[in-house]
Amino acid sequence: MYLVSKDKNAIVNMSQITVVYLGADNCTIKADYQNGKGCQLGRYNSEAAARMAIDIIATNMGKMEVCFMPEDSAVNAKINIAEQRQHHISGKKTKGHGGS
Repeated sequence: MYLVSKDKNAIVNMSQITVVYLGADNCTIKADYQNGKGCQLGRYNSEAAARMAIDIIATNMGKMEVCFMPEDSAVNAKINIAEQRQHHISGKKTKGHGGS
């Protein structure tokens, strides 16, 4: 599988990558090659967005030969969907049934 960086300036052969991880700032996604060198795959506005981007990449691995780093709009849409699942449409807490 090949992964195209977010800025579209690099194509990374994932078979040569040992690890994909969040950088020290928790907003950057980086990858390390087998030879010890590394590269930056993308930068996002928040840690939550960067973690969601990694989730999207992991979901797409093995499904396609070429994968692109998710754009901010796709990451934000997926975060919004995840947040909506936790709240009732009216914005109020969902009512629990049973228990004390």
